[in-house]
Amino acid sequence: MNKLAKLIENLSREDLLKIKKDIISGNVDRLIERRLQEHNQIILYDKQCPVCSGEISQDAFILEFGAPYLRRRAYFDAADCLEYFVNNQLKHPTNKEKT
Repeated sequence: MNKLAKLIENLSREDLLKIKKDIISGNVDRLIERRLQEHNQIILYDKQCPVCSGEISQDAFILEFGAPYLRRRAYFDAADCLEYFVNNQLKHPTNKEKT
């Protein structure tokens, strides 16, 4: 919020009134949602499926797992890859031999 607060501090009265009008009409919310969707799409373009190494598209399967303080996210190109990952990696993780 510090960046936003600094930005608002430097705006003129006219700009503040225009932004307030945009907030009330919902334009700011729509703009934020659009930008978040754009960021999510960019994230997917550089990912590969951890099971088959296939390219991840926008209709990817996404699995979030792990403790709440240490969430991990895995992207899969197809449902069968997701199923394989859940059955073989999460249920039966490879354990290193104890010495």
